[in-house]
Amino acid sequence: MSMRRSLQASAATLCLSALVAGCGQSVDGSSTIDTKNVSAASPESPGPRVLHEKWPEKVPSRGLAKGLALPLEAFMTSYADEIAVQEARDVAETACMRRYGFTDWRTEDLGVAPPVSDNASNMPRRYGLSILAEAKEYGYHVPSTGTESTPPPEQEAAGAATVLQGVDGSQKVMSFKGSALPEGGCTGEVNRKVGTLDSHVVEELSSESFLQSQQEPAVKTAMAAWSGCMKDRGYDAPTVWDTDELVGVQSQTPTDKEIAIAVADVECKQETDLIKIWFDQESAIQRQLIKKNQASLSGAQQKADKTLDVASGVTASLR
Repeated sequence: MSMRRSLQASAATLCLSALVAGCGQSVDGSSTIDTKNVSAASPESPGPRVLHEKWPEKVPSRGLAKGLALPLEAFMTSYADEIAVQEARDVAETACMRRYGFTDWRTEDLGVAPPVSDNASNMPRRYGLSILAEAKEYGYHVPSTGTESTPPPEQEAAGAATVLQGVDGSQKVMSFKGSALPEGGCTGEVNRKVGTLDSHVVEELSSESFLQSQQEPAVKTAMAAWSGCMKDRGYDAPTVWDTDELVGVQSQTPTDKEIAIAVADVECKQETDLIKIWFDQESAIQRQLIKKNQASLSGAQQKADKTLDVASGVTASLR
């Protein structure tokens, strides 16, 4: 992990940084980087490279979750939004660091390790595996994992940590080489200038609906039917989450056993219509939660929209 990412590990941007940093890989392990789709940083244009390939779909277009979008997704932060805010933060950080003599300062590439889902609903795998073709090839493994991008050189330069965080060890530092530092260093300046996206309201409600949905009679009946289907194929799994015990410790690459279980899992979901039944029940729960929490959701959405507007302005002014 680079110094910059390590220093940010306790900050509010950790989740976002982990999501949008890294080196992309296609499902077969080859690079997904296409330089034609890259917004490149340069000495005249501070900020990260942003790659746009293999980004998740807004709504699944294949598998048993095809076309499904839960009501709360309308309030969720998209992957593109996450990237936009992180890009603005990185642009502002780079501009700040260059003011203090780190003229080659760059940040890690963005968009190179896209997640499976466009938002926190994780619809392609919310109810477990849903795409038979992936089960046949990857078992329960996620097709594209990606790795962290190589840290840019100046991130390890002497004094960089002090300027970035405004601290030296446990001591606050107010200046660097005779120039006053922003409170909290360049990271503090970025927090004040751009801010971060806060999705805790909608994500908590999403977790609540997910847990509630599993107690619905229709879901329990469908789950029991799925379990019976699995038993007919030789697998004892009361719920879709019990397949982990059947597979055991997951190897680096899927075994024949894992693939066989994964295929049975998806085929039994198809036979019992488990995912659609589960989705319908959770959708009803979410609609009720939206009615009860409309004020909180609307307020959170307004804050997110404001942050995105600010991020767009920062990127446009400093790029």
